Amino acid sequence: MLVIGLSFLASAQAPSITVIAREGRKPLPITSINSQDYVAVDDVNAAFATTSREDRLAGGLTITARGRSIVLTENQNVVSVAGRLVTLPAPPLRRDGKWFVPAEFLPRALSAALDVRLDLRRSARLLIVGDLRVPRVVARIDAGANNVAVTFDITPNTETRVNQQPGRLIVQFDADALDLSIPLVPQQAFVQNITPGDTPTTITVTLGPRYALHRVTNSQPDAGSGRLTIDLMPATTDVAPVPAPPAAAPDTRLVIPAQGPSTGLRTVVIDPGHGGDELGTQGAKGTIEKEITLSVARRLRTLIESRLGLKVFLTREDDRTMPHDDRSAFANNHRADVFLSIHANSAVRPTVRGAEVYYLTVERAEAEARKKADENATTLPALGGGNRAIDLILWETAQARYLEQSATLAGFIEQSLRARIDMSPRAVQQAPFRVLVGANMPAALVEIGYLSNAEQEGQLATASYQDQVAQALLDALIKFREFLEH
Repeated sequence: MLVIGLSFLASAQAPSITVIAREGRKPLPITSINSQDYVAVDDVNAAFATTSREDRLAGGLTITARGRSIVLTENQNVVSVAGRLVTLPAPPLRRDGKWFVPAEFLPRALSAALDVRLDLRRSARLLIVGDLRVPRVVARIDAGANNVAVTFDITPNTETRVNQQPGRLIVQFDADALDLSIPLVPQQAFVQNITPGDTPTTITVTLGPRYALHRVTNSQPDAGSGRLTIDLMPATTDVAPVPAPPAAAPDTRLVIPAQGPSTGLRTVVIDPGHGGDELGTQGAKGTIEKEITLSVARRLRTLIESRLGLKVFLTREDDRTMPHDDRSAFANNHRADVFLSIHANSAVRPTVRGAEVYYLTVERAEAEARKKADENATTLPALGGGNRAIDLILWETAQARYLEQSATLAGFIEQSLRARIDMSPRAVQQAPFRVLVGANMPAALVEIGYLSNAEQEGQLATASYQDQVAQALLDALIKFREFLEH
């Protein structure tokens, strides 16, 4: 079994794919051509024990894998695998006497010829070959005044063990390898560093001088994932006692699920538009909105987790149908501080182009909507006597109290996008998008370009354009976090 990770080495070295087998690993070079990752057919042959034969008269190449033939034609993105046609996102190319295939050739064409499952994870640059267990592990660090929580979100759920050694904790995963994302460690005195362990299935947490003891908690946020939380604490005498609240607290408000304007940025929910039966818009060359939005959402999640160390959730992790209200409900249930819905646009005129940012327009007068959101409260009996105020937020007015912050967020997004990609003449607008109505936090919808525009369709399908969009959205979130904290 192999795991192939599309990972870039140090800048002084050529980019390569790291081929990981149970007995070791070796590099497989990649070449960037037209903003796509390509692999030389000669290197594919060496890595997978395939053979190739060129037909120069026909301008084609035949790769033989386990007795099955893959027929390639230069500059044609449709290949034949044992007589079955397979489409690639980019065509095979011949450069300086060598043939190159896009990286997606491995899971789309070679997988069928070898009769081996290949799972390409573009955001993590990983290709899982066969039935290896390689869970996605995303680490985050929440630093408090008297403790630090190190959390690992694991997809799919995997058994873990935490072993203490002098000066460090070793987290062991019941897996064959890890698809790992580790953020920068903030300055504090409980944990100095988090790094991949000495084996492919471990993570090392290097402890700081204030660490004295830890507590391990396992939970399961949903059916397909798990969560391991390690609370790092000082000696007991280091922690000031917290006085217990009075039994009856009639003035305490129970917020469902958030109250008033946001004051910090800890959790972000990203909504990849459409999915499943809802394709969204489609370009003339077949580019589908639901695929573009999921790819951008995954790239953005990786950036936020690695650069900011925030909690990030996607409303959908795969190709599934999801109603609009369920998307904002998902953000509410995860107590998000920001909700971003990502889409691609379409217009009747093919010349229309450029990204656009939207925040909600409330159909009725804003003052009336805000009044309803603030006044719609009731009281319930509290244990020990008295009453407790319960804030019941009407679905149709949930976003009303956040319109100012949503407008600010949309402005930051527009500024950051404009620095990287083309913008529409009407770059920031208000619209009654259903997906934003029930969001009980600052929210914006981003149309990242027009698939109805031939040039923009080509751009939207490239990794480089998607990376630019994701980086711009990250920049906007950094500005918005600074705005909330000041």
